[in-house]
Amino acid sequence: MPDTPSVDERLARKVSLAQERDTRVVITRTVDTHRVLDIIRNADRGIRILRANLLIRFKPEDAVPLLVEYQKAIEGLHHAAAKICAMAGVPYRAPRGLEGPSEEKDSKAGDSAESAQAGREDKKRKAL
Repeated sequence: MPDTPSVDERLARKVSLAQERDTRVVITRTVDTHRVLDIIRNADRGIRILRANLLIRFKPEDAVPLLVEYQKAIEGLHHAAAKICAMAGVPYRAPRGLEGPSEEKDSKAGDSAESAQAGREDKKRKAL
């Protein structure tokens, strides 16, 4: 039977991991956040493997649609979080990469995240 790490050893490992450059420490206050973090942790590993092995183990026509689907899910979560925060009176800042110029203007004007998304979709259609 393997030795289980002591509380001090587990804490030392967590502190060591938290000090790494690409680490974020998140305090979860709800079960919902805990679930999302579990999903993200697994997806992060899968996405890294997928991208590193594109054209080697995975065909782009199989992998790219999955990455697009994941990105759309992130955008959906972003919009839902913005609405929840607006209703609760909690300041919400769009994550890096999701804050487009139209969204910044809309948030200053007091418009919802939905209208910002609609604006981006209109721009995409016009570009095609």
